[in-house]
Amino acid sequence: MSSTKLLLTIWFRAMHIMTSTKQGASAIELGRRLGVSYPTAWYLAKRLRRAMTERETRYLLGGSGPDGAPAVVEADDVYLGGERNQSSGPRGKTRMIAATERYEEGRMGHVTMRMVAGFTSRAVRAFADICLTATVRVHTDGLKAFLAFGTSVRSHVVTVSGSRRPSRQRTAPFHGLNTAIANLSTALKATHKAIAPQHTSDYLGAFCWTTNRRHNMPGMIHAACRAIATSSILTRHRTYDEIPVLLD
Repeated sequence: MSSTKLLLTIWFRAMHIMTSTKQGASAIELGRRLGVSYPTAWYLAKRLRRAMTERETRYLLGGSGPDGAPAVVEADDVYLGGERNQSSGPRGKTRMIAATERYEEGRMGHVTMRMVAGFTSRAVRAFADICLTATVRVHTDGLKAFLAFGTSVRSHVVTVSGSRRPSRQRTAPFHGLNTAIANLSTALKATHKAIAPQHTSDYLGAFCWTTNRRHNMPGMIHAACRAIATSSILTRHRTYDEIPVLLD
């Protein structure tokens, strides 16, 4: 926030707008509410999303919950966005791996989502190394590449659901994960016409940051301040030169 022409009150208003709803806010809507131009609003939102994303990278899925109960992690492959075509192929879509913690009675813990270059064993191992604890139990579907989640200390369980419609019961496998993926799709479609590949990582990070703090809405501004205070400096020049952040 230092060395900018924006008033401190505008920064805090932007934090409130971007953290008070599940869908977030587009740059156009943010500019209208703050009374600033679209480029200023876009750059402001970009810096806030980057701070949230960097903060989320510090958390590893698979720890104990508030009551001390161990968590399992559920993971799935996701195709995000893309062209509207007649086929069901992945043309133009962004590939990512989504994972959530699941505690007893189906309660969902933290969520993480990362873009990948492809659903390969190498990408899965990279995701596990930076997102999961070493000894967590991972539940996935039958995708062959997900076998890479299993190690000598990390167990891997395969649950093949086939083409059946996911169960709506909270205790059903992948219920929390499917809910998180559906919420992401709804948030992006309701707020943005399209998101560029080089910025998708920050949109995913901001969504996960907000979702992971959903039980403490009054503390959102404090959490946003901590994220900003510990984030790296993001200049306009860096945003223009960014390339997609992919695990490969």
